[in-house]
Amino acid sequence: MLPMTNLNRRFSVLASSLALSLLAACGTTAAPVATPTPTPSRPGPAMVQIENSILARPQAGLQQADLVYEYLAEGGITRMTVIYFRPSGNQRIEPVRSARPVTIRLWHAYHGVIFFSGANQKVLDMIAAEHIPALSESSDGGIYFARDPARRAPHNLYTDGDRLAQGLKKFAPRVTYLLPTAGTPPASPAPAVANRVVFDQTNFHRVTYTYSAADNAYAYGTELGPLIDKNTGQPIKPVNVILIQVAHHDAGFTDVLGAPAVDFDLQGTGPADVFTQGHRYTAKWDLTDTEQPLKILGADGKPVPLPPGLTWIHLVDPGTPITVS
Repeated sequence: MLPMTNLNRRFSVLASSLALSLLAACGTTAAPVATPTPTPSRPGPAMVQIENSILARPQAGLQQADLVYEYLAEGGITRMTVIYFRPSGNQRIEPVRSARPVTIRLWHAYHGVIFFSGANQKVLDMIAAEHIPALSESSDGGIYFARDPARRAPHNLYTDGDRLAQGLKKFAPRVTYLLPTAGTPPASPAPAVANRVVFDQTNFHRVTYTYSAADNAYAYGTELGPLIDKNTGQPIKPVNVILIQVAHHDAGFTDVLGAPAVDFDLQGTGPADVFTQGHRYTAKWDLTDTEQPLKILGADGKPVPLPPGLTWIHLVDPGTPITVS
């Protein structure tokens, strides 16, 4: 079935053609209609599955990402879908791990190529049934990944920007969606100060963000200390941090270790908190159109403009306490 937007577009074109034909038949000259400029298409992004267990740290290549979604995987461990819109370079991105049900939901929002180590058979079946481009270590003779001998398997699979770009060139769908325009959130109503942000993403993963005006970014801290990017040797520093409240549920199957798989009710709308430039903004997340990127809307119902740079989105349970100072 075609998306409603495509059906509406075809109906509109048909109706316009019919109206012009009727006008011509009556001997009436129709006024010229301006043709809208189409949005140019481009390849969808690389969507890399990255682990965030203790054994996975320090990760590498996250600071160079455009967008990160972090969410519960199982057992209090979180996983990330790390998005690169124009990947390049040979800096390592690691460790690459398996896809989860929410990975597929995010793919529908961004229409890229999933780079992963594999997945539960249920997830693999969904990927195959929906014809989602997904590349693993065995794809194309293994050209998109390598193993880091300094790390213990299975936490040692890595890729890099050039490998991602190669995969996108061959497999990425063409997309035309527009990403939010960079800017600064509205000054009214006056936002609260937020130099330090603390919350529990899971029962075992406490996140602390500390704002640095010099960096214009938040340093990511965990229950065991800073979350370091191995490529820089520094704490990962998102410019924008967003918490979206979204319920999760049992996906109905177990992972390879026998733990219950998790899925999220990531559609519709819900509360969100935006932290940027040392301030907190109350907002709403919107994924009513599950085939378009998630939107963050302000009190006026318009997308919240955010400064350019790494944006980190945490999926947290509804009602999660957030300590801000």
